[in-house]
Amino acid sequence: MSELRYERDGASGLVTVTIDTAGPVNAIGQEFVAELYAAVGRATADGATGMMLVSGKPRSFLDGANLLEIRKNPSAFELGHLLDKLHDALAALARSPFPVVAVLADQTALGGGCELLLWSCDHVFATAGSRLGLPEVNVGLFPAAGGMETLRRLAGMEAMLDIVLNGRTMPAGELAGLGIVTVAPAKELRARARDWLLAHAKETNRNCDPAQQAVDEARRGEWRGMIAEARRRSCACPEKPWFRAALDALEEGLALPFEPAVRAERRHFAPLIEHPNVQDKIDLFLNMTGVAPRLAAVAADKARPVETLAVMGAGLMGRGIAQVCADAGMRVLLFDVDEATARAGRERIGAELEPLVKKGKWPAERREKLLSRIEPLADRRELARVPLVIESVFEDLSLKRRVLAEIRAASPDIVFASNTSTLPMNELAEGSARPELVVGMHYFSPVPLMPLLEVVRGPRTSPEALATAVAAGRRQKKTVIVVGDGPGGYTSRTFGVFVLTGFILAELGMDPWEVDRLAVEAGFPQGPLNVYGTAGGNVIYHACLAMKERMGERLDVPPSLERMWKAGYVGAGKPCFYKGKMEPDRSALEHLVRRPGAKPPEPAEAQEMLLLAMTNQAFQCIDEGVLDDFFTVDLGAVLGIGFPDCWHGPARYASRRGLRVVRERLGALHAKYGLACFRPAHELDRLIACGVDRALV
Repeated sequence: MSELRYERDGASGLVTVTIDTAGPVNAIGQEFVAELYAAVGRATADGATGMMLVSGKPRSFLDGANLLEIRKNPSAFELGHLLDKLHDALAALARSPFPVVAVLADQTALGGGCELLLWSCDHVFATAGSRLGLPEVNVGLFPAAGGMETLRRLAGMEAMLDIVLNGRTMPAGELAGLGIVTVAPAKELRARARDWLLAHAKETNRNCDPAQQAVDEARRGEWRGMIAEARRRSCACPEKPWFRAALDALEEGLALPFEPAVRAERRHFAPLIEHPNVQDKIDLFLNMTGVAPRLAAVAADKARPVETLAVMGAGLMGRGIAQVCADAGMRVLLFDVDEATARAGRERIGAELEPLVKKGKWPAERREKLLSRIEPLADRRELARVPLVIESVFEDLSLKRRVLAEIRAASPDIVFASNTSTLPMNELAEGSARPELVVGMHYFSPVPLMPLLEVVRGPRTSPEALATAVAAGRRQKKTVIVVGDGPGGYTSRTFGVFVLTGFILAELGMDPWEVDRLAVEAGFPQGPLNVYGTAGGNVIYHACLAMKERMGERLDVPPSLERMWKAGYVGAGKPCFYKGKMEPDRSALEHLVRRPGAKPPEPAEAQEMLLLAMTNQAFQCIDEGVLDDFFTVDLGAVLGIGFPDCWHGPARYASRRGLRVVRERLGALHAKYGLACFRPAHELDRLIACGVDRALV
């Protein structure tokens, strides 16, 4: 199959190149690169007066490298060869004797696709719903086809570092200030692009050509300082080499002209593909995109069609749930204790979206459409209008049961989905009518930003209720995992163990900030004692008590947790062990219960304890039937609770180390500290007995 279609208009001399690679999205592979280079040569030979690049895919303009192709042959030599050829093609397009424009109609240009626009196109015409970005760090790589050098010259070092190191994608309008993007309605795009080409025919230099931008030699020292600060913030974890490689390439390029600087990126980029943690990152992304086929066991044909649903509770979580539902095109009946409270919740959603509109990150029309789909109500009889209600009230079993009874009285056949993070579905549904229509839909905060939805299947949950919850979550563009019933499901239970292990390390004599620093160096986005405050110590304390009540000796709850809570050190969105700009606050130390005679663990052992506590808990969830596959183990841990993504997840982490080694280290830690979180899971023993040591996922 040809990946590009070439058409020339004889009257105007304009050439249209349609990108349509194999697969659901347009991706850069060997064939695409060869055809792009050939298209430039053909257009030059044809005497083209201009070239318009368009896409044959409805949502994708060009979305970066073909990761499946790269992952099948993870060779630095082969990847370097592909990158050389891509550089040749993009440079040829940028130097062509005719102007080049791209047209994006609610489509994405990501990674190498975005770099093509920035380096090689003279202008881009896009709808407000189109998105551009450089998300390569999310798959363990970095932009190496001109993206960093282009943005550094056009947008400045600070903006470029923010986009590259955070893997940001942006609405097309955010790049309008660079001078190469025009936002227009979809129906006008091609006509405006054609008019622009005809008006600029035979021009060979654009005003914002990055290759023509003069380098301010006087600022080189300032830029090196910014790179050094970026290293301090991004390179703490040695298991994430892509940040270091990106900054090394960028620093080398400071002394070089544009094209040599781009070519220098190859030396730092290509070797990454042979690093095991990069391979784990790529595999995690590929597994995420393959989640739909893995949900085949959930009978989609049994799902109720949900065009309108209800959300019970207009607090932080309820508002977030209502927002993502309405943004997905569903109508939302938003309930609270009275209509005024529900209406205030709707107004709060609008107020929280207003800054995004002002910054150009959201079109105003999108915000208004979203709000128009949310109807604040208090009369429970209105529930008869909807097939699904998502409950998001305070985490209290008696309250949730009372809400369930009220809802069931108003609508006997409605599917009741609880956003509980700790309570088992079996207990929630006990004594209620239609327990088969009770299911868990556990969202993560902040709901609009967190990609995961944990659907909890109770022992009596019907295929219809389960399928309805999964279908609703997928429509909200969430990555959905399905787990079995139990205290804390999978993610809350495993996250709780992470935080509790942090407290245990502090009780063993380590300073809280040392625990947090070591956690970040191990790959966690935040340390456990920092996250206790920022996520809300009050919520974590009560969640751990609820899980302890049900898990008994299987869960260690250190006494410091209660001491901190009673003393009012609960964070409420702020760190508990820090003050100012994350300076250590020693006043909180008096509330830690230090263990007499305990010797603080060595740094490497402390990091291992954090990783192994979560890993062992995941395998214990397999023991108890909460989880039944290792794909869900890894996806839930990384997307939901911050397990280091450089390891792919707990199952791949155990696979990399070897199950026998993991089992031995858990046994040693359990013998040394006597903690339940290190008592080896039976699933590890079962797998080892079956001869399994590696390659779980």
